[in-house]
Amino acid sequence: MKQKTIFELEKIQYDSWKKPKYPEFAVERYTVGHFSSLAKAEKEMSKCVEEAKKNADKEYPDLTFGFMINELVLDKTTYWLAKKRRSYLADGSFWDETLVSEIVGDGKDGRLEEFLGRPADKIRFKKGDLVEVLFGDHVFLKVVGHLPRTPKDVQQLHEYNRKLEKNPDDYRFKLDYTDDGYYALNLNSSHGHPDAINMFPVRLKVSKKLREKFDAIYANPESWD
Repeated sequence: MKQKTIFELEKIQYDSWKKPKYPEFAVERYTVGHFSSLAKAEKEMSKCVEEAKKNADKEYPDLTFGFMINELVLDKTTYWLAKKRRSYLADGSFWDETLVSEIVGDGKDGRLEEFLGRPADKIRFKKGDLVEVLFGDHVFLKVVGHLPRTPKDVQQLHEYNRKLEKNPDDYRFKLDYTDDGYYALNLNSSHGHPDAINMFPVRLKVSKKLREKFDAIYANPESWD
């Protein structure tokens, strides 16, 4: 039986009281509404974009950072998890999407949907790129250290792990939605594993000094924690 879902449209905007500046700034997130289809949610998003353009002026500029459309399952306890998430830029253009569900599929085996790798044409960034990472109500400037695993990488990982099993027939290892992410570094060389859906292109000015610091971190893998 097909799961019933609803589409939550979330708008993300820059803090109206403080000008955004790297390496970190706050954002405001709020739910615009819930819709019965992706098309209806995207139509409402387009209205938000047009309204923001119409009302923007020098005194009150458009503060839109972007949008998220989260597909949520009805009549099922999932807490904050989603079947699929889609991200959009400030102009309403599609940016990225999750490849596997964050919840148990149709309950066939009681496990999370398997992540088989992110195809090359769906990897938005390359190593060494500066990126904006959305985390809660903050955005951080980071540098990409490693990319998400591709289907080939995942296959090789399985082949390697299967060889370590005493009985290959008992092999049950699987990746899930938490593996669909990058390895990204902060200014102190500490790293995180942001989901691909929460990574955006750099859209503000990056000072020469800040860029040089990140370039130095990327160029010295031995310093990464």
